[in-house]
Amino acid sequence: MYFQPGVGHHENFDRALKMFPDTNFVVHADFVRSYIGDLMADNSNVYYTFNDIFDEVIPMFRFGDKQDFIDAMERDWYQLLDHALIHYEDLINTYPDRFMWGTDRADIGQLLVKFGRDFIGRFDPAIQEQIGHLN
Repeated sequence: MYFQPGVGHHENFDRALKMFPDTNFVVHADFVRSYIGDLMADNSNVYYTFNDIFDEVIPMFRFGDKQDFIDAMERDWYQLLDHALIHYEDLINTYPDRFMWGTDRADIGQLLVKFGRDFIGRFDPAIQEQIGHLN
């Protein structure tokens, strides 16, 4: 089941995970991002597709000018990759079979694909294979 919880819905999501332990849930949402480690620790049926990992430019990404977002991404590329790695590295290394890269932003999709590949490229090759392809 694909699930995209909103702000404050992580507790309800946790209940659903526990109520349906034989159902795999793929969750995508930056609103649950800060809880995903705990959710994964408590529930083996949750998988996470991560793509909105550039917090510094998220407001611009969602509500601003597309070109301003692209410019900020290109200007801060390596800083954003470093920040994403700090946030996700331990989680991905702990649960490499439950993370996958995804994007649903068609108009800037190629930029996000490049960012995702650069991010995934920072992991051990075995983990790269999992989060970039097998999962």
